[in-house]
Amino acid sequence: MEAVEIFEVGPRDGLQPEPEFVETAKKIGLINRLTEAGCRRIEVTSFVNPKWVPQMRDAAEVFAGITKKAGVVYSALIPNLKGLERALECRLEEVVTIMSTSESHNKKNLNTTVTDQLKIIEEINHAAKQAGVRVRSYIATVFGCPIEGPMESQKALDIALALESFGSYEISLGDTTGMAGPDSAYHIPKMIQRALKKARLAVHYHKYFGLELANNLASFNAGIRIFDGAAGGLGGCPYAPGAKGNCATEVLTEMFRRMGIETGIDQKKIEEAGAYAQTLSTLLHQKEACSC
Repeated sequence: MEAVEIFEVGPRDGLQPEPEFVETAKKIGLINRLTEAGCRRIEVTSFVNPKWVPQMRDAAEVFAGITKKAGVVYSALIPNLKGLERALECRLEEVVTIMSTSESHNKKNLNTTVTDQLKIIEEINHAAKQAGVRVRSYIATVFGCPIEGPMESQKALDIALALESFGSYEISLGDTTGMAGPDSAYHIPKMIQRALKKARLAVHYHKYFGLELANNLASFNAGIRIFDGAAGGLGGCPYAPGAKGNCATEVLTEMFRRMGIETGIDQKKIEEAGAYAQTLSTLLHQKEACSC
């Protein structure tokens, strides 16, 4: 049976924009539910400055409190070398970097230019390698920027090749505010995957009236086999105007199940985890109230 990998981002990307602090114990409860559902790759938190993302101020406590299962990779987003230092103190085996193709979004999200962030990620990769830690890298605004508009796919390709040269073993192409369509979701990942020599390629689609599922399917047809999702469909970049939630993991896994494609995730348990994730969200319920 054909299989795909699901990279679960709910505990980090799903919860980071929440305006009300989610209790540490509840974050741990979500991660443990995801582990029990069979998720084998979970982005549990982010080692960022609490001033900028206060929701992640309990990163160390969350990582220390989860029930870790053999064979499951628990990773965390880091924006810089300071974040890497904190991740190493917690003995993470994998960290995740992020940058944008867009100068405007990169400055709002990371307070650096594209060129400077590439230098930072190169330093992170070097230090991580010395520590025996793997690096996964996001490229945001690949399919469009909410500030600058459509982005040239060549920018994403150039950044992906640079990240690969630094040592990032996997690169995830991010559709930050749901601007992708099935055509771009097919052609851009296919172009970049053909150019990569060692790094694996993933896709990360945000909600836009169900197009996120069409985009994931288009990328699957383009040869992509690693997909990011967030239980409950929560999340969005707090520095991207108009950002909606992520593609819901439980819907993504159900789509693949109906296609006869294995994810390794228990459908009933991931649906329960998604329902639990939604109980943690104030932002989701605000959006639902506004749409009535």
